[in-house]
Amino acid sequence: MSVSFIIDGKNLTAKADSTILQAVQSTGEDLPNLCNAPNLRPHGGCRLCLVEVEGGKPVASCHTPVQEGAVYTTNSKKLNRIRRNILELIISDHPLECLTCSANGRCDLQRLAQQFGIRAPRFINPKTNTPKADFSHPFVKMDMEKCIACGRCVRGCDEVQGSHILAMAGRGFNSRIVAGNNTSLEDANCVSCGQCISQCPVAAFSDEGQQKYGLPDKSITTTCTYCGIGCGLIVYVKDGQVIQMEPDPACDANRGHSCVKGRFGYSFAQHEERLSHPLIRDKNGNFKKASWEDALELIASNFANVRDKYGPHGFGAISSSRCTNEENYLLQKFTRQVMQSNSVDNCARVCHSPSAFALGASLGTGAGTNSFEDIEISDVIMLVGANPTESHPVFGSRIKQAVLGGAKLIILDPRKTELALLADIHIPLKPGSNLAVINAMQHVLIFEKLLNIPFIENYTEQFEKVKKVVTDTTPEWAEQFSGVAASLIRNAARLYASGNAAQILWGLGITEACHGTLSAHGLINMALMTGNLGRPGTGSSPIRGQNNVQGACDMGALPNVFSDYRPVTDQTARKQHEEIWGTSLPIEMGMKIPEMLDAARHGSLKAMLVMAQDIAQSDPDTNHVIAALENLDFLVVQDIFFSETAKYANVVLPGASFLEKNGTFVNSDRRVQRVCKAIETHSQSRTDGDIINQIARAMGVDLNGDDGKGTLINSDKILQEIASLSPNWGGINTNRLKESGFIQWPCPDTDHPGTNIVHKDGAFLRGLALFTPTPWRPPSQQIVAQYPFMLTTGRNLFHYNVGTMTRRTGIAKLQPAQEEKLRINPQDAKSLNLEDGQLVTVRSENGAVKVKCLLTEESPPGTVFMTFHYPETRTNLLIGLEADSYTSCPEYKVTAVAIEGC
Repeated sequence: MSVSFIIDGKNLTAKADSTILQAVQSTGEDLPNLCNAPNLRPHGGCRLCLVEVEGGKPVASCHTPVQEGAVYTTNSKKLNRIRRNILELIISDHPLECLTCSANGRCDLQRLAQQFGIRAPRFINPKTNTPKADFSHPFVKMDMEKCIACGRCVRGCDEVQGSHILAMAGRGFNSRIVAGNNTSLEDANCVSCGQCISQCPVAAFSDEGQQKYGLPDKSITTTCTYCGIGCGLIVYVKDGQVIQMEPDPACDANRGHSCVKGRFGYSFAQHEERLSHPLIRDKNGNFKKASWEDALELIASNFANVRDKYGPHGFGAISSSRCTNEENYLLQKFTRQVMQSNSVDNCARVCHSPSAFALGASLGTGAGTNSFEDIEISDVIMLVGANPTESHPVFGSRIKQAVLGGAKLIILDPRKTELALLADIHIPLKPGSNLAVINAMQHVLIFEKLLNIPFIENYTEQFEKVKKVVTDTTPEWAEQFSGVAASLIRNAARLYASGNAAQILWGLGITEACHGTLSAHGLINMALMTGNLGRPGTGSSPIRGQNNVQGACDMGALPNVFSDYRPVTDQTARKQHEEIWGTSLPIEMGMKIPEMLDAARHGSLKAMLVMAQDIAQSDPDTNHVIAALENLDFLVVQDIFFSETAKYANVVLPGASFLEKNGTFVNSDRRVQRVCKAIETHSQSRTDGDIINQIARAMGVDLNGDDGKGTLINSDKILQEIASLSPNWGGINTNRLKESGFIQWPCPDTDHPGTNIVHKDGAFLRGLALFTPTPWRPPSQQIVAQYPFMLTTGRNLFHYNVGTMTRRTGIAKLQPAQEEKLRINPQDAKSLNLEDGQLVTVRSENGAVKVKCLLTEESPPGTVFMTFHYPETRTNLLIGLEADSYTSCPEYKVTAVAIEGC
């Protein structure tokens, strides 16, 4: 419903729940304020936004709804007198050392003082003590002498981040912000997201970049390089160096929010350990600096020899989720056009390949169904095998806010995560028992008749096959495998079915198991049974791990498909590619990453190109990976640092960070967003796309990715070619992305707005959605007397994947960059006579590592947890080669281990 009213003589219309301030801002104007922010709830604290109401008293416009027929005045002598008095009171309690303040030139209080002509305070400050500044945190600097008690930092911590660690203490002139129980930020469990800095209108909270460098020379908006949320970031540059980054309030993916990595984890791009020159291994096994000409010539001759002598199975390429869509597209094009092989793969193989497989088979496309903002209208959320408050912090905060706002939350996770503590139902299942619990929940939905029969009949097929498979998989049956009470499983299924808009989200806890694809199918089945697909607030979606893992797959960096998931065996797709690329293409299916490594170890795969991927640290059974790499005749590695994988290369090429290139990323909800160059490439490094392009040119092939001179690639030109060969990307181009900020595929033509919900109203891309039977399969590894504990792995908040980037930033001050810890339950530690911090040996069938133990209730008895961020620990040495039978995704989450004190 809308209402009509008058503001400053103008007739306006707005939604009935709009505030007066929002109505004013909709006209392009604004009102003075210090306590208001677009991502915070109305507060009415500073009173600077007062407006006059005809026939009434002045009201705070930020929290007063517009009224039908009301007449408002926003500027008058009376209002200006009130505003000036308020500002003078605030300034009387504020230091006037603007010249030396880090907020000088960007301070809201300073700007308003100038606007109202205030040069000195009229009032005397009776304050008797001055709070001390606390600059101990690596990033967040507190100076409470400058605090104006607007409360925005507290509300940002509560309403955006959801950490609730800040509060207002004291009264009157002694009001101040405190962290925790008046402790340091770190002791108060601050997650270092920087939201307090974003909210602060003065310099009570600031970051190191503001203090050290002052105002930037320029700012550039780009997309974050870390997780799959795709946060927009504003990059501030001075003298050619990044001095500060802030979350972009205009980006819908994060709405002015960021995590510690996105906001503060940028200095790796300027780190002294960056690769600066090509390196070539000499006859003695030592790396020597080389010219680009020599490196490219050596690569071209070796690659050509392997192609001509050994054919399509002699070469393999591994693409990267850290690189742009355009770079991933070029690498798969290089592999197919130049090397005449389909053996190209990317890190999705070891994370969400089961998700893509199951979603594609069941619904028609391997991407998630709904958008992030749908979490705000879901009334039931089921989160399975994911810990987003650590691995996807911005989205994790949105889930927290949804739950605090009334949404019901079901968690399936062995560990007692932060969100598990907020859950209505937490199912602490044993690692490896996902499918048993999911099958039991399917059983409850079917046999308690908690089904949407019209949806099943009109939009799906083969429901009876699923019903037959789960007939005997009762919650009592699942209890024996999961260790979870049957009543809890039954209640979880009922709660999920009770939602009008129920959404299922899952992470690597589902996919990185031998039954990962079947488990994903089971979750999709549950959504189909209840009709929770194709509507706002519903859905069945994976939370993608890395920044562009969706895009790497979309671009065809897979052994069986071109871009847009068009099979390499499809004659129409092949013909279109051959016409545009100007060459015949291989039809035989390529190798997945595990198959490449097996072939290398057996001697049939001779050469590999690894782009920005550290498989020697990230992939399972590290010894197996190293043996495969050592057995290659020729290995080329592109990266920004000398990685573990680079140690086994013949040629190492210096690539570029996300801050040094143009292109696009695709986030977890199919959002195509721009990546914009902020600084020049480091030393002699080149973008990964330029490197691929120049290798191809050295081999006599034009990939049509540059300006015709064989130098820098043109990302806009490459995106045009992607759109021409990818039906679901047909309407995506750089100009549209500049105008709209993002486009969600499918977007078949330039008149299409993009798709926020796929399969809307039952229009599944495959026609009828397919129910898929999910027969129980036990995990490959079981607890036995020799290995009595189950190890599961994952990320932590402060580091990312293999830790290559974050360990070379100030984040390492918050969590040491070289120290992994084994999270073990205190009961288990007591049974082993272990103390907190004690060094232990963790042993599996594949090897052993030494690590300190951390006693925590987060890990249930019998289950231990480690991350894989640290090359010093090499956690993945413990992981075996067991994998999902459909996709070869490794079973990282289920490894039987023994633990011994050192």
